[in-house]
Formats: sequence, structure tokens, C-alpha cells
Amino acid sequence: MPWFSSIGTILLVLSTCVPAALSNKQKIDRGVDSILFSGGGSKSPCKPGTFGAGSGVEPCTSCPAGAYQPGQGRTSCIAASAGYYVPTSGQTSQTICPAGTYTSTTGSKKCLSCPAGYKCPNAGTSTPQICAAGTYSATGSKACTACAVGYFQAIAGTAGCCACPAGWYTSTTGSISCTQCPAMSPYCSPGATSRSLCSTRPGSHAPSKTCGQSSSGDCPASPPISSSSPGKRNVMPKPRCKNNEKACPVYSGLLLTRYVCMDVMSNLEACGDCRSFTDGWAHLGGGHDCSIVPFANEVSCNAGKCDVGSCQPGYIVSADRSSCVEGTNHLNSNFPLIL
Repeated sequence: MPWFSSIGTILLVLSTCVPAALSNKQKIDRGVDSILFSGGGSKSPCKPGTFGAGSGVEPCTSCPAGAYQPGQGRTSCIAASAGYYVPTSGQTSQTICPAGTYTSTTGSKKCLSCPAGYKCPNAGTSTPQICAAGTYSATGSKACTACAVGYFQAIAGTAGCCACPAGWYTSTTGSISCTQCPAMSPYCSPGATSRSLCSTRPGSHAPSKTCGQSSSGDCPASPPISSSSPGKRNVMPKPRCKNNEKACPVYSGLLLTRYVCMDVMSNLEACGDCRSFTDGWAHLGGGHDCSIVPFANEVSCNAGKCDVGSCQPGYIVSADRSSCVEGTNHLNSNFPLIL
């Protein structure tokens, strides 16, 4: 056999025995596979939405609600980011909270309604924005609403506005205070919208000495005039209530229609004292509406004071149990998370 034929045979044998050089990508892929599935034998890698503790291979566990996993062969799940949620198990992605809702912690299973007195204007909100003085909002609001004419609000973060007390008025929206009627014409009904409503004739309410609110946001009172002389309305008599109750006024518009007996020591919406409303607006009385305590999950009225039992994620009960303050709530989980 010619010498060059022998050499060709040797080269042919070598070419079938020695593997071709691996590309950089092949080396990386084989390295990752070696790390992820070493010791896994013939076990399959865990699919997206699941994880395999320790090795990323079977047996696999579905990611629980509040966490997700977009990749395969993973050893843990990813907690939903603040402003996002994962409602059910086995998910491969997180869902953004719509406007009007929020989540302030990671690992949320659902979005929370924006609390009263705050706004959540954008999708993915993690921290609600407090409504400025002169505005208000109900639960789940995307925006704050300016107080109507005849009403004001001097405190930020409230669920409603106060009617200007008798003898005071405001003709602009979003007011933080009211203007007092002139001394020569000091009378006007609560909620007056113009100076032209100020009069020399006494109405149904005596002019209030102040338009100020208490530190807790209670609205200024407009005491009814208790006289039956011409030009003045008779005051409706109060009913006899039990020792633990108080006669609280009920209004239709600005007209006092009746009184009801309320246990102000335990009533959730009139805790501590009467709290009457005119078309949804705080009108008379110094009681507290415990049902609108910001960020509270559970709240009751005990001995005339709001008693918060628990708060929404990211908040804790205050020392006096009357409100929710910012605090750390740890995510409880029994599965590995990448935070």
C-alpha cells in the first residue's frame, strides 16, 4: 500500500474519534446543564411555573400564589414585586395592580383598594398618595376630588369635606377654610356658597364662632337656634334614650328631620359622640367614623374610641390602637423565594 494511503487511513480514524471543537455557546449551555441537572440522572427539568428544591429537576412543586417562575429547571420562585400580584399557583408571570389599587409589599396574592383619603392614580402603585387639604377621596379612588362650594377641608387625607358652619361661606371649590359673614349681616345656613346668602335675619342656626376643625378632623358645629319666635324654626324635641345612648340628629339636606338613639360607646360610625351627615358630608357632632381609618383591615369602637385590630400589609397598629402607621410586615412563606 502506498505510504500516503496509510496516512489517509490514520487521519480518517482520528477524525471519527476526536469530537469537533465546541463553540463558546455550547460550552456555556453544557456548563449550565451540568450545574442545574448534575445528579439528576434521567429526571426532567422543572417546567416554568414550578421549581425543584435543590436541583431544579423532578419532583417539581408549583409556585404558590404570590410568586411566579418564568424559567425552567429552577430551584425557587420569585415573589411578586410591590405594585404587582400573583393570584393563583403555578404562574409564570406577575400581574400589575390596576389604578385605584395597590400593594406595598412583595409576594402579594391580590391588590388592595386604595384607602379613603388617598389616591392610586397609576397601574402598579406601591404607595398610595395622600389627598391634599381641600380635597378628599373614597376607598378605591384613582384621583382626589376637590371640595364643593360651600364645603372645605383643612386636613389632608380625609374621606369627605365639612360644610361651612352657620355664619360662614365659601364660593370656590377645593377650599381649605371658609369666610365669615360680615358683622352687619352675620346669618347664613350651613354650607353657604356666597356672601350674598349672609343676612340680617336669623335663620335656623346660630352663627358659629369658629370655622376651625379639631386635630382629628371633626367638623365645626352649627348649633340650631332653640326658639319658637317668628322667623325662627322650632327645634325638634329629643327622644329619651337609654343611659348608654345619646340622641343624635338626622338631617335631610340642611333640615333636621328627627333624632335617633345611638350607643356612641360602641357605634362604629359615630364612635364617642354623634356624627351626623348631610348628603354624605360630615355636618354636626364630634364622633369619629372608625370605618374609614386609613389602611385598617379590622376596627371596632370600644368605650367611645376607635380600636384597630389589624392593618393592611406594610402598616402596623399604632401604640394607642387608634390608627395604622407604616411598619414592616414580613412575608410568611414555606417555599424558597428570590427577593
